[in-house]
Amino acid sequence: MDKQDGNKLSLQAMTMIGEDTIITGTIRAEGTVWVDGRVEGDICTVGLLMVGEGAIVVGNVYAGSVVSRGLIVGDIVASEEVQLLESASLNGTVRTPVFLADEGALLTDNNDETAYASEELSDDGDASPIRAVA
Repeated sequence: MDKQDGNKLSLQAMTMIGEDTIITGTIRAEGTVWVDGRVEGDICTVGLLMVGEGAIVVGNVYAGSVVSRGLIVGDIVASEEVQLLESASLNGTVRTPVFLADEGALLTDNNDETAYASEELSDDGDASPIRAVA
């Protein structure tokens, strides 16, 4: 929706996929996409993709920014940033200028089958924030 002049409320387009919803196919959107259900297909948005805890995305993601608490099985390409929060799991690769992963997030690279877990930095700052796990 377009912004309105004066005192009227400005609304931005948002696509929401509820937790009891399964979508099969490619999603193309201009604004924010919020997934709490399951998507089997690629998601393409110039805006923000939010993946809720318990949500599952099986497909590649192309977005401005991605914030995930759920499971993504596929590659992520983001023009701004990717954040994997504590409960997030990603089985794929990430291409973005800024990548942030909370402690507890799990990243598995499709190419080498290695799983990585995010951990807190030590007080001296020498520890790596991402470590391989068996």
